[in-house]
Amino acid sequence: MDVLTPPPSDAGSPSHTGSPLSQCNSDSEPDSPFTDEAKVEVKQELPSPPSTGMLDRSRMALCVFVFLCLSFNPLSFLMGGSRSQEVSDSSAFHGSGRSMLEMPSSESSSWFSWFTPSLLLWPINLFIVLCVFIRLFIYGEPVTRLHSESSVQFWCHRKQADVDLSRGDFAQASLHLWKALKALGRPLPTSNFDLCCSLMWSVIRYVLQRLWVGRWLAGRAGGFRRDHQLKDDVRKSCREAALVYHRLHQLHMTGKHAGGHLSAINMALSAVNLADCAGNTISVATLAEIYVGAALRVKASLHRRFHFLARFFLCSARQVCLAQSVTIPPAMQWLCHPLGHRFFVDGDWSVRSSPRDTIYSTAGSTVDPLAQVTQAFREHLLEKALYCVAQPEQGKPMTDGEGEFADALEYLQLLNGCSDNAAVPNHTFSISSSMTAVTGTDPVAKWWASIIIVAINWLQGDDEAAQRLYPVVEYMPKSLHATENPLPKAALYAFKAVRMLLGKQDSTQVSLNQCDKASGYLRDSLNSSPSSNANVDKAVQLLMCDLLLVTRTNIWQQQQQNSAGQQQQSLSHPAPPQELRGFQLDLSSLRRLAQSFRPAMRRVFLHEATARLMAGASPTRTHQLLDRSLRRRVPPSSKEGG
Repeated sequence: MDVLTPPPSDAGSPSHTGSPLSQCNSDSEPDSPFTDEAKVEVKQELPSPPSTGMLDRSRMALCVFVFLCLSFNPLSFLMGGSRSQEVSDSSAFHGSGRSMLEMPSSESSSWFSWFTPSLLLWPINLFIVLCVFIRLFIYGEPVTRLHSESSVQFWCHRKQADVDLSRGDFAQASLHLWKALKALGRPLPTSNFDLCCSLMWSVIRYVLQRLWVGRWLAGRAGGFRRDHQLKDDVRKSCREAALVYHRLHQLHMTGKHAGGHLSAINMALSAVNLADCAGNTISVATLAEIYVGAALRVKASLHRRFHFLARFFLCSARQVCLAQSVTIPPAMQWLCHPLGHRFFVDGDWSVRSSPRDTIYSTAGSTVDPLAQVTQAFREHLLEKALYCVAQPEQGKPMTDGEGEFADALEYLQLLNGCSDNAAVPNHTFSISSSMTAVTGTDPVAKWWASIIIVAINWLQGDDEAAQRLYPVVEYMPKSLHATENPLPKAALYAFKAVRMLLGKQDSTQVSLNQCDKASGYLRDSLNSSPSSNANVDKAVQLLMCDLLLVTRTNIWQQQQQNSAGQQQQSLSHPAPPQELRGFQLDLSSLRRLAQSFRPAMRRVFLHEATARLMAGASPTRTHQLLDRSLRRRVPPSSKEGG
């Protein structure tokens, strides 16, 4: 039986009149951090339960007292004073007479006077520290018992918070979560002094629990002699408090709950500390999510010098899953990849209060900060892959089957995996559920990854591998059809042009029509104002320009080869004016892109040489342009290069 099982209620309607709060106390909270407009009036049926646990300022006062006692050690002064009195009395008794072997007696007396107080004081000091720890962790922790008044009030506010979260009323949800914590005897600090005390206590407790001392003592909260039911009550009480702290922390990070950075750090650490004490009553996925939430808080609130602490929380989340032989939740698997781990710790990302969809990815839940970071990582992988296609590494080995695009394909494969485990947008969740347990698919990021893989396969001449992804690329997501940005449509029509040219005979005119449509959308994209993903836009525009120009070149070569019969003769015949005009328009778009995107300059030289060939110009200048566009495949110092 659950320790905090909600009481039976006849209210099934989510309205406030028939809500679970109809059974709860509605006394106004004078120290509530929320405004009066956010409060809900409910019937007064149960008195407010008194808090059985210590407040954080009382804990810190006790800790300061022990620290001062250990630092100044007044017992040592008392014992030292009594010892000096004995020595003075002894010297006064002997008077001025002669004493034999006076020096050895003095050394023995000084050694004994030092050793005796230390031998007596350290056990006393250790006993004092042990008593303080017992008072803080065992008899100072609030424990919510089954069917108690505090349990009833907690579940009333907890259920109403679930209703408010499902409605999107985050102000009311934050209010009831705050009242739920107060019902558990863990009220949020309402003053700066209380906040500082609470934060310092959270840090001290976290350090002690890393040493297993605090966790062992907290596991015996309520007393040394206790029954099995009390042990379950302690763990489940810690679990419920940890979940409420974690949900409040998520609401704060996404801008739905007011408060400063110190308050958010306190909530994150409190969630981690209480989740560690919950034991097996909390799921592994939820515990890992709480650790990741603390890592998010480190990146959001601390200085860059302290971002290394995020690595520690991420490693803790991974160890929690591996220790219990549980697979890492799909929504967090990218954090265990070296690229994802490096992006999380060293990347420049931020969590916004209102996440939005882009033309490259779909946003997740509005109250899940990890979903926003995952969306930024998907766009980061897409950008890395596009830059690998736009500017491959010099001297990349070409005998491994993937050639210069091996890194791009690695990024795209990881992007496909992240797209299949994306967060579900507008997912309705409860406080007890893990947001990483339910995953969906990001169709936008998956579509971009598929179309770039197809383009790479075409550039490598692997048409069979490209054909396997044709069904995915042909079905462009509805959100991209409805967007005002013309770049996705330019990519779609460029894909159709190349596929039409490779798929059927005598389809050159249809392919040219698709090229013209793609060229129009591409020019509109270049003329539009830059978006927040300007670097990704330029890389996609370069790839589309290159595909269109290569496609037009292949169409011209096929037409000349069919008419002349020989490739050498075909190069001497100029292209028709309409085809040459379309080629020049795409080349103008490429030149314009090269002004702000340096990797495009090399492609400009290559396609300018092709344009001269299509126009039948002098071959001397054409040969110079081709020399400027060639990549050096081997180092200049090698024998083959010589």
